Amino acid sequence: EVAGNEVRLEVMSRHSAEPGRRDLHCLDAEGEELRMLRANTEVAPFLLWRQNKDGDVIWANRSYLAAATEIFGLQRVSMWPIPSLFRSTAVLKSGARNRVVRIQSVANVSDHKDWFDCHITEVDGDALCTAFPADEAVRSEARRQEFTQTLTKTFSDLSIGLAIFDRSRRLALFNPAVCDLTSLPVDFLTSRPSLVGFLDQLREKRVMPEPRDYRAWRNSIADLETAAMNGTYAETWSLPDGQTYRVSGRPHPDGAMALLFEDISAEMSLTRRFRAQLQQSQSIIDSLDEAVAVFSASGELTFSNAAYQALWSDPEEPSITGKTVVEATRLWHKLTVPTPIWGDFRDFAFQDRERDEWTGQVTMRDGRSVACRFVPHKAGSSLAIFHPQEAAGKVPSELRHAV
Repeated sequence: EVAGNEVRLEVMSRHSAEPGRRDLHCLDAEGEELRMLRANTEVAPFLLWRQNKDGDVIWANRSYLAAATEIFGLQRVSMWPIPSLFRSTAVLKSGARNRVVRIQSVANVSDHKDWFDCHITEVDGDALCTAFPADEAVRSEARRQEFTQTLTKTFSDLSIGLAIFDRSRRLALFNPAVCDLTSLPVDFLTSRPSLVGFLDQLREKRVMPEPRDYRAWRNSIADLETAAMNGTYAETWSLPDGQTYRVSGRPHPDGAMALLFEDISAEMSLTRRFRAQLQQSQSIIDSLDEAVAVFSASGELTFSNAAYQALWSDPEEPSITGKTVVEATRLWHKLTVPTPIWGDFRDFAFQDRERDEWTGQVTMRDGRSVACRFVPHKAGSSLAIFHPQEAAGKVPSELRHAV
């Protein structure tokens, strides 16, 4: 108390103070805190309620009461105890204490059950529960699982082996074709081996070419990963048993990568047979005395034999080979006396209507006569056949060399 220049202080024991004077400010603060806590719980967008040890709901916030009203109706919600949105034992036995557990609510009038992510905290022997709607998450997981099953079914029908490694380079997914092509046991693949372990097993099973330097090969796996992530890894593996695999790498989301194994043994065998047939055909055509050339419908030189190269080679410009009809006829014109046959053949080669076989005779600059025959071929191509004849009074070259 202040009186003029004097201040009077009164000291008293807190135990002897009058309750009204001592608790006035405390009660105001507690009341303000209570109003704030009630307002917070009322506007919370998630479900919040308290259950006793018997599972009875003894308190709930507005969101909980609104959800309960939709299921049980206003009259039932107004009665005591507050109806439980979840079976009383479902929450308490869910193991949601200190962690989130997904459970279903009781059925509504449409016999629909909503999903919620629940969490329980023990407070003075009761259970303080929170629940967040999880229907959208459940639907998303269902769609993802359905999509995964669809992919798995699709992968299982593929003849190409597919092995997907996650960002830590552990095998995350594989299809049955991987087992068929690599002969790796299923229990090994399901153990989620690392990329290095996977390739080691391929090497032991002799399902990949034996590296000359094993240590260098192990070090090159990092290069393989980089190439696969860039989508540039592609190799052809020729195996000791005669099989041939095409192996390629592809990047996948979230740092994952995929290895694809394709058995191309039949394709390679067909290619080798086709190449052998071409070589045989070329050898047979080269044995002919007549010079033969085939031009496509677009005028490209697609085939010729050794006799053609010998007849139509320019000693002055050996690099000019005549890869098209225009270039070839220009070369022919240079090596022969002037003749309209080459212009006629150009027109013949580019005609798109029905054509007939025709013949002609030209004279080389060295005096030799060449019989020409031009034949329409399949797909608009044209066949040119030249039969050189020694000039009259000229000694054949083989006899000239013999003398």
